[in-house]
Parts: sequence; structure tokens; C-alpha cells
Amino acid sequence: MTNLVEMGTAVDVVYFDSSKAFDAVSHNILIDQRMKYRLGKWAWRWAEDRWNCQAGRAVTNIPKTSWRPVTSGVPQGWILSPVLLNIFIDGLGGETECTLSRFADDTVLGGVSDAPDSCVVTQRDLVRLEKWADRNLMKFSKENCTVLHLRRCNLMHQRRLGTHQLESSCAEKASGGLEDKLTMSQQCTLIAKKASDILGCILQMHPGRALPAGGRK
Repeated sequence: MTNLVEMGTAVDVVYFDSSKAFDAVSHNILIDQRMKYRLGKWAWRWAEDRWNCQAGRAVTNIPKTSWRPVTSGVPQGWILSPVLLNIFIDGLGGETECTLSRFADDTVLGGVSDAPDSCVVTQRDLVRLEKWADRNLMKFSKENCTVLHLRRCNLMHQRRLGTHQLESSCAEKASGGLEDKLTMSQQCTLIAKKASDILGCILQMHPGRALPAGGRK
């Protein structure tokens, strides 16, 4: 996407927010996919034993429900959870025509948006992604899904997930960084401010030390 923008091409980048992605992983669907991957037999058995022993029940003001087996979800913080989630969502975007980036519960779709035909392609991929999520018992938090319209020649096409119109955004967090029109200027400002704050704390602990030439860097 960065290369396209540098060449002057208008691009739409859609950021998806998965609703409780780790909790939504279906055990049955995940087990059906295990033959596609070279994860060892014992690792799979370890994972199955881990979730097969889980159970839950609802507790309200009325009598408690009976214990039921938990049929979805991988525990966050467990060493295999990101691996299992990546295996589960591997089929996401298998038929997309645009550029799709996935890691754990972060999903980003990028497509050209400088002509009506290219705008249609990106919207078609959004429909595909939503259908995949429905088939695999996952949901996108549509209110939190946003789109960055990059370059001045962008047609600013209204993107939709189902009947919901996605909000336009000026900057988005991705992979630990803040992207604003792919210039990273806001991210650089934040990093510089953080470094300046740390230097200020160091100087407070060592008041006798002078600032380097030119002030804070």
C-alpha cells in the first residue's frame, strides 16, 4: 500500500475490529482444519485436552444453570493461543482480490480507489470477508471498523459492511504504531514526546547534570 501511495495511486485501507476474536474460535472448526497444518500430534492433543476440560455456567438471581462444556475460545496469554487463532483465520480472505494483512485479531484490507471499477473490487472483498466471518461464527465490530482514504485523487467511496457504513478516519493504530495517511508523522511525534518525557525524568533524578547542547533531543 505504501508503494502505491508513493506512486500517486489513491488507496483505501480498511481496519477491521474483531469482536472478541480469541473467545469466538470454534473448537470444532479448528479441529477440522488441523490436517492442513504440520503442527505435531502431541501439540494438538495438548490443545484439545486444554479446552475439553473447560466448562461454564450462568449465574444470576435465579437458580444457577447446569455446567456445560465450553465449545469455543482459546485462552489469551496461553502460549499456543496466537498460533491457534492464526490457523483458524487462515481461510479469511482466501478469495480476496485486494491486499489483505492478518495477524492474530488484526486484519487490514487495502485496495486501489482511483476509479469506479477498483472501488467496486474493494467493496466486493468486504462482502466476502463478512460472509467468511458469518460462516465461521465470528463477528466484526462494525462500529469500530474504519477506513483511511489515501491521496487527494481518492474517490472517497463509502465503504460498507453489510448495511453498516464504515466511518472514515485520519489515523489508525496498527502493529503498535500510529499510521496517519502512511506518513507516520504522528507516530514520530509521539515517540519524540515519549523520549523527551523520559529524559525529563532522568534529569529530575540527577539535577546536577546539564542538558546536552541544543536542548532535549
